[in-house]
Amino acid sequence: MIPLSPPDVDPDEARRRMLEELSKSEYDDSPGFVTWLLGMLETWLMNVLDGIDGSSAAQAGIFVALAVLLVVVAFLVLRRTGLIRRGAELTVETALDAEESLSAAQLRTAAREAIEAGRTDDATVLAMRALVRDLDERTLLDVTDGMTAHEAAGAAAVPFPDLRSRLQLGAEAFDTAAYSFRTTGAKQAQDLVRLTEYIAESSPDLTDPAQVTA
Repeated sequence: MIPLSPPDVDPDEARRRMLEELSKSEYDDSPGFVTWLLGMLETWLMNVLDGIDGSSAAQAGIFVALAVLLVVVAFLVLRRTGLIRRGAELTVETALDAEESLSAAQLRTAAREAIEAGRTDDATVLAMRALVRDLDERTLLDVTDGMTAHEAAGAAAVPFPDLRSRLQLGAEAFDTAAYSFRTTGAKQAQDLVRLTEYIAESSPDLTDPAQVTA
C-alpha cells in the first residue's frame, strides 16, 4: 500500500479564508457563529486526519499547522467579541454602557467632533453609544452588561419599527469600527450620527403591548 502524504496546509491561506468568512455580515459573536466555527474546524480536522498515514513526521506537521490555525481563530474570535480591541485607530471605549456619566447629547456632540476630525471609527462607536444612552435615558431600552450593537438595534426597532433596517446598518457599522480590521467610511459614520439625532428628536411608537406596559 502506498502511504498517503499529508495534505498541504498553508497557514496564510487558512488565515485569509477565515478573514473572508468573518468579514461577512451574517457572522457575529452569537451562538450561531460559534456553532458554525466549531463545525467548520471539526470538519477540517477530520479531513486532515483522514489524509495522514500515521507517521510521526506527518503528525508533527499536521499538529503544527493545526496549532497555527487555532491561534489565528482564537485571536479573531476574541477580537470579534471585543475582548481584544483594535490598535491605535480607535481611541474611545467600545462598550455600549461605557462612561455612564456622559449624556446622550454629549456623546452625539463627541461623535460629530470625531467626524470633523476625520476619526470615523470613533464617531461610529460614539454614535451607537449615544443612541443606546438616549434610549436608556428615555426608559425605552434596558441596557445590559455586554450588550451587542445588534441586540441594541433590535431593541430600538421596537419603539421605532420604521427604522429597523437603518438600525441594523448602524449596528453593522459599529461592528466594523469596533472589531474589524477594516475602517468605517465617512458616510457610514455620518449616517449613524444623523440616525441617532433623528431618533433623539422623534417620539417612539408605544403601540406594542410590551412598550405600553413598560
